[in-house]
Amino acid sequence: MSTHVQLHHPSLWPATKWRQLALRLGRQLGLIAEEAPILPPTRRQQLLAAQDQRRAEQRRAMEVARSRH
Repeated sequence: MSTHVQLHHPSLWPATKWRQLALRLGRQLGLIAEEAPILPPTRRQQLLAAQDQRRAEQRRAMEVARSRH
């Protein structure tokens, strides 16, 4: 008898249920904003966010360089 078959039984607590619970808990604790998106960001949103972050870092570096003069 192989034991790996036991791993494939359907979970009583699906992942989505865990995620909903975690999100609700996070909201109650104030860690997550009420209007936080449930869906993960799309690739495009991630790229835009990365660009924004890079620009902010460059701006900060420029300001630091300017203040040193």
